[in-house]
Amino acid sequence: MNKNKFKVFCTPFCPKCNQLLAYLNKKKADYVSYDIDKDDTARREVIKIVGTDDIESLDKLPIVVIGDKVLFGFDEKEIGKYLH
Repeated sequence: MNKNKFKVFCTPFCPKCNQLLAYLNKKKADYVSYDIDKDDTARREVIKIVGTDDIESLDKLPIVVIGDKVLFGFDEKEIGKYLH
């Protein structure tokens, strides 16, 4: 099992978000996913991370938090570094 727990902030209509979630499921990663369109608390947390409330237009989704590291978008190689 993976030692790192991922916090994934996404929206259901985001293709990169869906790709990331499928990848994490395939790798059996330990993660929690937050829909920032439906979860106001998660949206406020993302606004603090990004610095604006216009998250979707910034093309930063999905936003992945691993400890104190924040990753924007879905980069399989970068995410893979934290799976081991």
